[in-house]
Amino acid sequence: MNDQIYQMLEYDRIRAMLADHTMSSLGRELSLKLEPQLNPAAVQRAVLETTEARAVLDAGAQVPLWGLADARPSVERAAKGGILQAGDLVRLADCLRGCAEFKRYMQSKKDKAPNLCLYTTGIVPMQALTDEIYASIDGNRVSDSASPRLAKIRKEMRVADERIKSRLQSFLTSAAYRDALQEPLITVRGDRYALPIKASHRQRIAGTVVDSSGSGMTVFIEPDSVRKLTEDLRVLRSQEEDEEYQVLAALAGLVAEHADAIYTNLDLMAFFDLTFAKGRLSLQMQGQPVAVRAGGAVQLLSARHPLIDGEVVPIDVVIGRQYRTLVITGPNTGGKTVALKTVGLLALMAQAGLHLPVAAGSALPVFDHVLADIGDAQSITQSLSTFSGHISRIAQIIATATGNSLVLLDEIGTGTDPAEGAALAMAILEDLHGFGCITIASTHYGDVKRLAEQHPGFVNGRMDFDRETLQPLYRLVIGEAGESQALWIAARLGLSRRILDRARNRLATRPESTDEGRGGRGFGITKPPEQPVGLQPSGQAPIAQPDVAADAATSEAANGAARNRRAWRLGDLVELIATGESGVVAVLPDELGQMVVFGGGRRLTAHTRRVKLIVGAEHLYPDGYDLRTVLFTWNERRTMKQMQRRGTEIIDASESSEWVDTGSIGVDRREEPKL
Repeated sequence: MNDQIYQMLEYDRIRAMLADHTMSSLGRELSLKLEPQLNPAAVQRAVLETTEARAVLDAGAQVPLWGLADARPSVERAAKGGILQAGDLVRLADCLRGCAEFKRYMQSKKDKAPNLCLYTTGIVPMQALTDEIYASIDGNRVSDSASPRLAKIRKEMRVADERIKSRLQSFLTSAAYRDALQEPLITVRGDRYALPIKASHRQRIAGTVVDSSGSGMTVFIEPDSVRKLTEDLRVLRSQEEDEEYQVLAALAGLVAEHADAIYTNLDLMAFFDLTFAKGRLSLQMQGQPVAVRAGGAVQLLSARHPLIDGEVVPIDVVIGRQYRTLVITGPNTGGKTVALKTVGLLALMAQAGLHLPVAAGSALPVFDHVLADIGDAQSITQSLSTFSGHISRIAQIIATATGNSLVLLDEIGTGTDPAEGAALAMAILEDLHGFGCITIASTHYGDVKRLAEQHPGFVNGRMDFDRETLQPLYRLVIGEAGESQALWIAARLGLSRRILDRARNRLATRPESTDEGRGGRGFGITKPPEQPVGLQPSGQAPIAQPDVAADAATSEAANGAARNRRAWRLGDLVELIATGESGVVAVLPDELGQMVVFGGGRRLTAHTRRVKLIVGAEHLYPDGYDLRTVLFTWNERRTMKQMQRRGTEIIDASESSEWVDTGSIGVDRREEPKL
């Protein structure tokens, strides 16, 4: 586990939410540092602790955790021989008193939280230390009762203070000094009492000028008659400070003696603050405890992403029994990434001892690593393109993954040539499957979907989508492959029909096809030698298909028979069953059922029984559409235009099913390669 994974799966946000439910800086610190655990027994214990805290909270109890303060710096200073200020001592005493109150409280909750109650046996009340601090400190100052000597000094200080004020008051009431006073009041300058005298009358009062106003119009004079009394008071203040120091030093010494026990109390209170914060978070997200174990399958029932506000559509994810690799397909914005993040985030939360927003009966193994490649991996500072960034992450994942890891790969193989990206994606998934990882990947590649259909231990899944409302349903359906729905989404979002028609034409004739809805490849794809190709270049004999392939073709033909009963039309988008390649009908079937299919810049002859309709021409082209843009290459159309200018007769494709004149190139059925 590392910070990059936490950020990718937004585990940091969960820790921040947890911290908001704590009652003290002690618990908040633990929450922000909460790490998923790798030991199954430790994870099970942490989940049980959260369950007991939730049970206490469900009973409507107010857990007395308020008022806790982080007294560790004060204890550390005392342990090193330092002096603690009065305010620090009071906060420590309040914290220790809170520990004792919490221990008594938890003793009354043995029925609901027996395991948590056991932990409170480690809390030491330290009543004597608490009482001593409260007896010696009054507010934020050492109290008079802290020591007999301090009480005597402060009594003498009060007497001296009264004598000084009485002597100065006589100056204020004397008629002889009335005109010399700037104001009839006693002021304090520094630690000396003084009278505000007009500068022009400073000689009228015998004494020492201790200060003056900014304008110089007033001087503050300490009369000689009170100087001795002031000196006596200063001596008493010094004695008070010495005695206060002795009291604070004695209290700090007591704290140092109990430092270990105080640290233990603070650690336990931080733990309890964190645990009850987990319970409050469970309440907030309506969480459930999940069964955690050393191994086994992921079984998340009605799982919701905990960071999505509002109504959340739950998903069911079960993986790790018959299959350990799940390939999720479906439309953009359909929830594939959210599904991956949900599984990864819930796995981290479970191993941190948190309850999950799932239904009862959910279970998770304890993973040694949760590894993910989700989001844009582009880095300008590291000169990484999107593809390079993803591959860099995946290389790290493969180097780290073990048979007990969870791997999440979003849009695997994207950012490069689709054919190479699909091949690389399949190789990566097969490699991870060989490790024994539980792997969940999302993709738009048809080849990756077909791998999941054929590879033991793999399974397809799709995110549901409502075509009528153009709304993703966010439901994960395992066992079925989905479609990208790119053209459908673009149409519903207002993209012009002109662009969509052009896209459909390119889709029908492109040499490579990765569209999920077609499930086929264009004529330009080269299959590996060990996979027989039924369509051969003109002049070469077709390679014989194995019996298995023939059986599959026959089965496919049977399945598509109902659709193929309709009359064939020029421009129909079809699939050659033997190879999965796609193209458009260029010449209608003859009396023997032979038709010509155009795709990838070449034409091939196939029997109607070997062809499956994908999309009818009536759904692909607008009324009046010139089919020549689909049935002929650009060079052929240019040649046809040149011949038209020379007066050569061109037979319209829509008027003949026997012959297509391409200008300088005549394509006869007998010259076509056959399937």
